[in-house]
Amino acid sequence: MTDSGMASPTGNEDTSHTTVADLNRPAGASTEETFHTLHVLDDADHPLVPDTDHTYIKREVRDERTDVELAAQFLADDEYALLLTGETGVGKDRLITQLCARTNRPLIRVNFGSGTTYADLVGEYAPNETAEEARIARVKQLADDHNMNPSDAAKLVGSEHAFSFSPGILYQAVKYGWTFVADELNAAGPDATMPLHGLTERNGQLVVKPTAEVLNPHPSFRFVGTMNPPRYAGTSPLNDAFRSRFWELNLDYLSPEAERQLLYETTGLRHGVDREERIAERLTELAATLRASYRDHDIATPTSHRAIIKIGRLITEFEMAPAQAAKQVFETRATVEDRSAVGKAIDSTRWE
Repeated sequence: MTDSGMASPTGNEDTSHTTVADLNRPAGASTEETFHTLHVLDDADHPLVPDTDHTYIKREVRDERTDVELAAQFLADDEYALLLTGETGVGKDRLITQLCARTNRPLIRVNFGSGTTYADLVGEYAPNETAEEARIARVKQLADDHNMNPSDAAKLVGSEHAFSFSPGILYQAVKYGWTFVADELNAAGPDATMPLHGLTERNGQLVVKPTAEVLNPHPSFRFVGTMNPPRYAGTSPLNDAFRSRFWELNLDYLSPEAERQLLYETTGLRHGVDREERIAERLTELAATLRASYRDHDIATPTSHRAIIKIGRLITEFEMAPAQAAKQVFETRATVEDRSAVGKAIDSTRWE
């Protein structure tokens, strides 16, 4: 994904064999089966339906409900979109991927940034190579048949068929009923957010300016935004009117106990092996220490679950010493100002 608005399909098949016809394939029909009130669709083989993540660790977020349960209930309500907030690497994308996997919903993700444009999302008229080749052939045929100057023949043929509307990824998601995830929604400029205002209203529609079309969303279409706190570089707060169109769910990091379980599920560290349990415990304690320093503004580098998993893999797959594995991941991604403090935290950890 890039700041230019490149889309990232998350499918359950080898995307190298995904065809244009596959990507123009509507979401499956709604069934009577539900997952926490969110209807399951009947096309589990759609190429944009992600695989179920069997290592996903649920967390309790509100009223004894888990993140999966509450997010599914919010997503089932078609009057509001869903906004997932939280620090980087806390699991926002994994949560929505899990929901789509469990309900057979095609998922498409766009990383928003200052370079994301209206054309990326909704579409634009673009040169049609096939039509242009046909136009050139007609010009040549007309000139040959009537002994005309090619430039005069070109004027008669015209150029209006050399361009065709190329739909953007949001247009396709709205039309075909996919779940559209706007990653880092608060990093987008006004050109990208303009079409989202009307779309996220109750009974919203997508206004397609290039074709003067008003597109009614497919019944299965869902819009999900994710965002990091506004203090991140390149981000800004959403305005209140736009933000009021979302159900919001804030995600925090997993507890140390749950994060250790995540390590056992995703790395070679083994529960029940004393040395490896100690390493997992020290690693999650270190993560908690660094996150506390981040919250207190002592350091500016966040500590994600992804970083912890990388360290676990370096220890088990690359046979790297725990302290060196932690430095490889944490120090290399820390800001210059943070490296000394991060290094001291790692060195003060009793790994064995």
